[in-house]
Amino acid sequence: MVNMALLLSFKTVCFMRISHLFLLLIFTACSSGSNKKLDNIEEIKKDFITTILTESVLDEGPFQMNYHLRAILFSDNVVSLMGDIFVFAHLPHGWTRYEGKTYVKTNGSFKEIALNDLFPQSGQKEFLRSYCENFFKYHGDCSYFRGTDPLCDHLDQELIKTFVVDHESLIFVFQPYSVGGLADVPFTVKIPFTELIGKWQAGNPLEKQLPINKNFLSSWDKDNWISDVQEDHSIAYQKESYLQQETF
Repeated sequence: MVNMALLLSFKTVCFMRISHLFLLLIFTACSSGSNKKLDNIEEIKKDFITTILTESVLDEGPFQMNYHLRAILFSDNVVSLMGDIFVFAHLPHGWTRYEGKTYVKTNGSFKEIALNDLFPQSGQKEFLRSYCENFFKYHGDCSYFRGTDPLCDHLDQELIKTFVVDHESLIFVFQPYSVGGLADVPFTVKIPFTELIGKWQAGNPLEKQLPINKNFLSSWDKDNWISDVQEDHSIAYQKESYLQQETF
């Protein structure tokens, strides 16, 4: 009886493991959708139209392609934007991709900064990779790196591409199903600027603008975004005044 119970237990574990991997492959395949960068929205749009005209069937609709772009940080010298695109052209479901664009004012005009501007050296890149890997090992219920028998134990450097910033942190955005699953949403890792001292390139374009301590709006968390704009121009101030009026 003991041997039979152990055998059944082993088979159950194997079945659950295989099922998990199978679902992971399905979701990853369904969500990847396109390897094109969001820099070329026109090409993605053409592919979407071609697909629904030549490959999709009526029962799979309605078909859609949506793109959103919003400001994560808007200040005098630093602007950070995050975009996302959703494409549904056929069953089983659509796919979503995210992009980040951060601009720093240099010599009177805004210029986009790349990740290599912040972490150009191999040791700096390894710090970043290790930081993100450790975060996923200890945070996030749906992370592939968690559990007694995780699906992943090493984070590939090439997955660290997309980033934005708010007034106090560097925020890395990982595409859906790249480091975790069960939802078409990105995983994020926030690294406070204070923890990057001595870790990223000294005197990089972003570090030169720190601290960002006046005249900014930061909206990474839509439900709890921060404003440090003059009161008479602050949306947060206007909302607070409105709530006070409602109280009376």
